[in-house]
Amino acid sequence: MHNKFFIAVDTGKSYTKGVIRTENRLIERVKFRTKVMEASGFDNDILMKNTNVIEYEGKKFLIGDLVSEDYVSFDLTKQTTEHLISIYLAITKLLERSQDYTAMAKIYLAVNIPINLYKNEQKRREYEAFIQQNGKVIGIEVNGKPFSFTLEKVIALPEALGPIYYQRNDFRQKRALIFDIGSLNTSVLECNRLIPNFDRMLVSNLGINILRSSIAEQLSSRYAISFTSDDAEQIIRDKRIIVDGNEQEEGNEIIKSAFEQHVKQIINYAKSRKISFANTELIFIGGGSILLKEQFLKHFPNATFTPQEDTQFSTTLSFLIILEAKYNEQRKA
Repeated sequence: MHNKFFIAVDTGKSYTKGVIRTENRLIERVKFRTKVMEASGFDNDILMKNTNVIEYEGKKFLIGDLVSEDYVSFDLTKQTTEHLISIYLAITKLLERSQDYTAMAKIYLAVNIPINLYKNEQKRREYEAFIQQNGKVIGIEVNGKPFSFTLEKVIALPEALGPIYYQRNDFRQKRALIFDIGSLNTSVLECNRLIPNFDRMLVSNLGINILRSSIAEQLSSRYAISFTSDDAEQIIRDKRIIVDGNEQEEGNEIIKSAFEQHVKQIINYAKSRKISFANTELIFIGGGSILLKEQFLKHFPNATFTPQEDTQFSTTLSFLIILEAKYNEQRKA
C-alpha cells in the first residue's frame, strides 16, 4: 500500500474531467459539471445525483447538475475559486476510487491551462502555485466526508493535446492538427511526431457558449420569447425548438444555419492564423466536437473524431502519461 498518487484533471467551463491509474493498473475516470455556487443550509440527504456539497476554508459550495447554467463561469482565466474547488473535488472523487487512499495523500497533479497562458511562463508558474497552495495540507469535506492531501507537484499543460500521448504509437511519425471545441474557447494545436509546435498553438473565443448565445438571440427575436441559459443549453443539445408544445421548423432551420456558420468561423479563424490543413491528420476533441461533428465532416470528411466516451477525456489521459513519465513513476499497462 502507498499514499502517493498521480492524477490528471481537465477543468473546463462546462465539465471537469479527471483520471487516476490505480494499483491494479486500471485507469479510473470522473466527470461532473463545472457549475459552482456558494451556498449554505443544504442537507446532503436531499441532493440530487451528480451534485456535491463542498466545505472548504469555512465556506460551503454546491457543485454539479443542481446548479443553474447561470453559474457557469465565463472568466477567461482559470485562476478562480470555481476552478480551484472543482480541481480539489475531482481529486477527492479519484482518491475514493483507489483502495490505497488514506489521509494525507501525496498528490502529483497535472492540470490544464489555456494555450495562450501556457505560452507565458510567468502566468503558467503563477497558476501552478495557485493550485498547489504552497504545498500546505488541503482539508476539504465532500458530502460530509473529510479528505486531506498535499500537492507535492503541480504541472500545467496546454489544452488540446488530445490523444497524442496516450495513443502515442499512432502519432510517432505523423503531423497532427487538433481542434479542441470547448464551452468558452476553441483551441488549436499542431504536433509533429509527438512534439507540439509552439508557433501553432492558438486559442479563440469561438466556444459553444458563443453558439448558444447566438441561437438564443435569434430565436428570441423570431418568437418574442426570452430564453434562459438552461433553455438555450437544452435547445442546442436537442438541435430543435419547441414552442407551446409544437416543434418549430423555421426555428430548427435557424439552429441548423447557426451550427454551420459557427463551424465556418472556426475554420476561417485557423486559416487566418496561417494554420495549414495539408498533409495533416485532423483530430477533433472536446464536447463541442460531438455537437458539431456533422458540420465539420462536410468540410473535412477524413477528419478523426475521438469516440464519444473518450473525447472529453483524451487530453486528460495524455496529461497522465506526461505526468507519470516526468516523475519516472509510470506503471506498465
